[in-house]
Amino acid sequence: MPWFQKLCRQTGLAIHGVIHPTQGSKKAEVNRTVEEQKINETVTLRRTTIEEIEVKPNQQDDHAA
Repeated sequence: MPWFQKLCRQTGLAIHGVIHPTQGSKKAEVNRTVEEQKINETVTLRRTTIEEIEVKPNQQDDHAA
């Protein structure tokens, strides 16, 4: 490929990468629970539980066709 065609292709790929970035895994927080227990004036015990859903893209869809 001549240099100008390579330049045009690389520029197009860079613009495409900005407009349509690759889809990574998507995370969504479903529930967050915080439990606190005060032991005395200076000590507080705190437990935080976070429930998340993570959806990863299917690798077979990328290689099909």
